[in-house]
Amino acid sequence: MKSFTALTTLLLAAVASATPTPVDFETSADVLAKRDTEIVYLANCQSEVSCCTPTQYYSQILYYPASADSNNGQAPTAANTCTVNSNSLLTWEGSAQSCTYSSGVTFTSHIDAGSHAAYSYSGWGSNGFKNWNCYRDNGRLIFSQSRPEAENHCNSIYYCLPQ
Repeated sequence: MKSFTALTTLLLAAVASATPTPVDFETSADVLAKRDTEIVYLANCQSEVSCCTPTQYYSQILYYPASADSNNGQAPTAANTCTVNSNSLLTWEGSAQSCTYSSGVTFTSHIDAGSHAAYSYSGWGSNGFKNWNCYRDNGRLIFSQSRPEAENHCNSIYYCLPQ
């Protein structure tokens, strides 16, 4: 019994005298941002002009350095927006579609012909630096911008993630 009491006393003394090590906690947003990945959307958009002009349809390739920014309705910066076809909606499937951003980077998508179930692998893309896996999206609204002269809406047809 004496050895048990001595062992218990020794253990409690060691725990009581331990100096806590300060921990540098990062905010949850910082930690999550580090784990976030970039994303590219192949989008079909429309611009509804308030007066006298019919609705205009166009297709864009939208780049977000952090995918979380695309989940809250935030539009990408002008430098991360590339208009593929400014006169009508593009058919993304069956042939390569390319667009060059103002930075000189070109993104090219290769979406397989045929219909694809939502969220299924549908093809690939490349920006010259890395390859991307592309998946069918459900047509959800990525962003909407209201201006005095027009409202712009872009819906995701495909989204691409880095390989």
